[in-house]
Amino acid sequence: MISYRGVLIGADGSSESAPAIEAGGVVAAALGVPAVVITVWDGFTNVPEGESYEWALAIGDAAVKVVEDAGATDVTSLQPTGSAAEVLVEVAEEHPDFLLVIGGASLHRATSRVAGSVANRLSHHSPADVLFVQGPLPRAGGAVGLTTDGSATSRHAVRRGLELTLALGATPHLVTVAKDLEEGGRLMSASLGELGIDEPDLVVERDVLTGLLPAKTLIDAASDYGILAIGNRSMSGPSRLLGSVANKVTHSAHTNLLLVNTSRD
Repeated sequence: MISYRGVLIGADGSSESAPAIEAGGVVAAALGVPAVVITVWDGFTNVPEGESYEWALAIGDAAVKVVEDAGATDVTSLQPTGSAAEVLVEVAEEHPDFLLVIGGASLHRATSRVAGSVANRLSHHSPADVLFVQGPLPRAGGAVGLTTDGSATSRHAVRRGLELTLALGATPHLVTVAKDLEEGGRLMSASLGELGIDEPDLVVERDVLTGLLPAKTLIDAASDYGILAIGNRSMSGPSRLLGSVANKVTHSAHTNLLLVNTSRD
């Protein structure tokens, strides 16, 4: 099974990043991988009320403690300068096999999509998988929704989500949207058969959601899952402007969202 080699955690001292910092520590501990806390500052130390190096260092130190308290044992911090969104994209490019964990509350704000929040930019440009955190992660007994439409790219997203689910001790739910239960059953069986999961004792719940609008159906059901995993197909280019399922779900699902980069092998 695919393995994340580490966890990158965005920390800026805001209330939005607080749950992401703790979640990043939980994930790093569960996977047994290093965690890197990243706090981006503006590059100026003499600007009044500016985000200086001292500010970044203090934010990073506090975040490292939270990550360690969550169980991670190999934790470091970085304080690069520049635009937060651009820097995090660059770091993700350098570590495409790491999981990037950031706060996700701003994804739902129309103003952030127009002005371009850090979360919004990463949802469209991160080369690494991104976990957008809005609250506590599911643990034992919690449900993780692994969405599939039967495509090869969605199977990649399911495998990534399944790894995280098992590490957290949560329950995997394979989720598909169909016009009726019969169609959904056929799609579900085909998807499970093609996943090729080599886990003989693994039990995967099957959730067939009926609806004519896949994005709306997934958004309405999102709160049933502690994490909803979806591939990032059509998150950029013309398809994004036309309103792809992934784009709509990313900006409207009120739960923790694992957005998987499905362009990688």
